[in-house]
Amino acid sequence: MGMFGWSYPPGCSSVPGDEAEICEVCATVDDCICPECPVCESLGDPKCYLPTEQGGHGMVLNEEQKASVKKMEEWTKQENERYEYLGTHIDEEL
Repeated sequence: MGMFGWSYPPGCSSVPGDEAEICEVCATVDDCICPECPVCESLGDPKCYLPTEQGGHGMVLNEEQKASVKKMEEWTKQENERYEYLGTHIDEEL
């Protein structure tokens, strides 16, 4: 047992199953805001948003989903810029 009362297996940095899950459609973390598909009754399934001609169910993103996706895109851009900045400055110090 580790010094904190638990021991993770090699390569595991957190409790299995404790990772945040991001919805592939609305990009929310853990609390999907996607409506239920009227055809298959699933939530957050990207296939449901494909046109019917492509084997999907023809669902369209609502305004709340669009706002969530935009928020995640902005956050990702900021994080990428931050890592680029850190990477350049770390290289300069080495």
